[in-house]
Amino acid sequence: MATIHSKCGIGCILIVLFHFCGTVNADSIVVYPVQSGLIDDGSCCSPYAYTNSSSATFALTGCFSDPHYGCWNDRERGAWRWDLQDALPETAVMTSARIHWNHPNPCDAWSVYLWIDAGTQILSSSYCQQIRSNPDQQYSEQTYNASTFSWSLDEAVMDEALSGGYLSMVNQIGSSGQGCDLRSLGSEGVRIVIEYDLETCAGDFNQNNAVDVDDLLALINVYGSLNTEYDLDGNSFINVNDVLILIGVYGECDS
Repeated sequence: MATIHSKCGIGCILIVLFHFCGTVNADSIVVYPVQSGLIDDGSCCSPYAYTNSSSATFALTGCFSDPHYGCWNDRERGAWRWDLQDALPETAVMTSARIHWNHPNPCDAWSVYLWIDAGTQILSSSYCQQIRSNPDQQYSEQTYNASTFSWSLDEAVMDEALSGGYLSMVNQIGSSGQGCDLRSLGSEGVRIVIEYDLETCAGDFNQNNAVDVDDLLALINVYGSLNTEYDLDGNSFINVNDVLILIGVYGECDS
C-alpha cells in the first residue's frame, strides 16, 4: 500500500482510500461428500440399483454391448452428494469451482461421463436415474490418461447448489469392460474445490464488521508508535495519516 507523506495532501489520501476501501482476499475451500455409493447396472442393460458405500476406493467398470450377443459384464458407476449449505463465508463471492478426483494409479480413462445435479434429494436408485436423464450439467465422451483430474462446474449450477444446499454427481469411467479404480473418500477422494474472493473490512480492528469508534480509539491508543497491526498507510508508523484514513472509511463495512 502507498505511503502518505506529510506534504502529500488530500490527493494522496484519496488515492490510498481508493485502494483501502476495496481490499479483497482470495481463498479456497474443499468440500467432501456426505453420501457416496455405487450404481450396479447388472448386465449393463438392466435398471440401475444404487447402494450406499463407505469404501475408500471404487472400482468403476464399463460393460460389453453388442447387437448380436447382447449385454454382459457388470457396469459400475459412482455417485456422490455434497452438502454446500454454509460452505462459504457470508460475504464471499465465488470465482470458480471444480470437481477434483484422484486414482490410486494412473488411469487410461475413456468413455468418461459426468452427470451433475443441484437437487436436494438424497442419493437413491430413482434419483441417480433422474440425474442421468435430466442433469443440470453434463460431460460426455471425455478421455484422459492421468492419476488426477478436475472438472469445472458451471457458475449457474453452483449458484443453485449453494442456494439449495446440495450438489450430486453420477460418473462413469471406461467402456468395453475396462475401467479404473477411483479414490472415493478421504483427502484424495472425489471433492469439490471452491475458490472465492472475500472483501475485508480494513480498519475494522475488532472484527465486528464495522469501522466505528472502538477502532478509532484503538488506533489512537497506539498513536506515535511503530505498529504493523494498526498501520493503514504502509509505513509501519502510526501517525495522523492513519487517523485520516480511518476517518475516511468511518462507518463502512456494515452488513
